[in-house]
Amino acid sequence: MKSFLLVTVVISLVLYVSAELSEEQKQKVVSYGKDCIADTGVDKEIVQKAHQGSFSDDPKLKAFAFCMSKKIGLQSESGDVQTDVLKQKLSSVVDDPDTVHNLISACVQKKDTPEETAYQTFVCYHEKNPKHSPIF
Repeated sequence: MKSFLLVTVVISLVLYVSAELSEEQKQKVVSYGKDCIADTGVDKEIVQKAHQGSFSDDPKLKAFAFCMSKKIGLQSESGDVQTDVLKQKLSSVVDDPDTVHNLISACVQKKDTPEETAYQTFVCYHEKNPKHSPIF
């Protein structure tokens, strides 16, 4: 059962990855996901539901979001958002520069913890981006 859940989560991560990414980049994201699940102990089903847009207020999911954000390069180890990296990644999946600017303005808000910042950024991005284009 555990292996089935892991496969399901990995498939979700791959599907969440933009088709424009190379196979090598897709594999990195899958690897990051596996590492972050192992590092944080988050329930794989919670991760899968988050990728489908159903976010839960789970500390381990927030830790997972921060872990992924660091690995992707969106946040530093100390939790600072790397706005230039985020802008670059968003620009690769969102055509309109005004939309990129609006998403960053609306969604990048420093919270009390790096985990909360990562989590709220991903939730906001998912809600405000009508196409839900992946940013990694």
